[in-house]
Amino acid sequence: MCSPDNILQGDALEPTQLGTLADERRWIRAYLNERYLWYKDIPAVNASDARYQITGESDWKNFIHSINNYFDDLLNPKYTPSGAKVDQFSFLTATYSWNQFAEGEELGYGWLLSEHGSGASRRIWVSYVYPGTRVDSATQAGLQRGDEIISVDGWAVNAPTHATSVDQGLYPSRPETHRFVVKRKGQLGTQSFTLTAAAAVLPQAEHKVVWDSANVKWGYLLFNSHVESAQSPLRAALSDFKSQKIEQLVLDLRYNSGGYLALASALAYGVAGPERTLGKTFEKTRHNDQRSSENESFPFYSIDFDGRAIEALNLSKVYVLTTAETCSASESIINGLRGVDVEVVHIGGTTCGKPYGFVAQDNCGITYAAMEFEGVNDKGQGDYAQGFVPECAVSDDVSRELGTPSEPLFAAAVARHRGQSCPSLSASRALGSAGLQGLGVRGTKLIRPEWQRNKMLRP
Repeated sequence: MCSPDNILQGDALEPTQLGTLADERRWIRAYLNERYLWYKDIPAVNASDARYQITGESDWKNFIHSINNYFDDLLNPKYTPSGAKVDQFSFLTATYSWNQFAEGEELGYGWLLSEHGSGASRRIWVSYVYPGTRVDSATQAGLQRGDEIISVDGWAVNAPTHATSVDQGLYPSRPETHRFVVKRKGQLGTQSFTLTAAAAVLPQAEHKVVWDSANVKWGYLLFNSHVESAQSPLRAALSDFKSQKIEQLVLDLRYNSGGYLALASALAYGVAGPERTLGKTFEKTRHNDQRSSENESFPFYSIDFDGRAIEALNLSKVYVLTTAETCSASESIINGLRGVDVEVVHIGGTTCGKPYGFVAQDNCGITYAAMEFEGVNDKGQGDYAQGFVPECAVSDDVSRELGTPSEPLFAAAVARHRGQSCPSLSASRALGSAGLQGLGVRGTKLIRPEWQRNKMLRP
């Protein structure tokens, strides 16, 4: 039953009826009462409060702000001992945006951007460029990892009064053309690029086989999102690694904020192989006490969504690269492998700390994702809400090419393989920011919507 002011209801996945804002609020409350992991911690709110029936703007803005406020105010208000909110992950978004994300489709130029600072000190770099064939994509235009974006449509990225216009150009919400001025490290002057945003399914994984200076053959797998478009490149990577008989594997999850748990399971199977995973559980889901009958054990899947076989490398050790952007289903890979005694050598930054997941639920063209379960591995280990802390702390350096043994996180993996100790925290920071120190920068943060940090089950 949808409010007449809800302009998204045409995208609803089920038939709808004309209703009211109050009907949509009642649906939210019923949904959380039934499915929310922390339903006992839902605070008492007055649904008739003005905060949940806003006036003064357009009908649509009044509606969506009212719905957002009501949903957010019903979430668990408690904090962890470290001061973080227990539930910093539940969200709602437009159903059409959610469906695009889940399929691996994105509207944009095919890049990932990182920023440092805010306001007048804000700086933005290209962290990754997806391989692409569109003439107007970032890769075809010649943009590279480490390029610094100076301005968007003539507005400096550090101009606070034009931050909204800058952000709209960086990640547009519709197909449109924008102009970027970019500075490349080590070059004088700047370059100008004109790019047109378009919707495209992005290959969320790529790989290579490289040799280090001691002639050890390494497989390098960059995996950016657990979505359906990742399946083919993941299978190709595992098959290539097996045929080339790699000696060591680096799994780079530094930009992977999660997605489908089943893909995490399939990749973990590809790493560990059938012998270690036979009869073992990749992840057990624990729901609230009203839904304990729905608790489920997910095996290590030897096939993907389409029933295609996953090659197995049968490794006893894997080097995993992470940052604070490594979240949810990516953390399940670490936890799941440790549950079957695969040694995970963890390098980079502390992960986001999200052992929770959900099943996406549409109502009136809005997708709701309240956290519904907590995951543990075959040994019953979980509870990593503080994140997984790396054994070697190393910062991401966007001025260094990914997948090379000289890139700081990869270099730390090679050093650990040779039996060398981890660098100290201060040395790690210096190593990780060496290429950016000359620019006056010590760390960056990926620009990404918070709702994309997730672990979800297929409906």
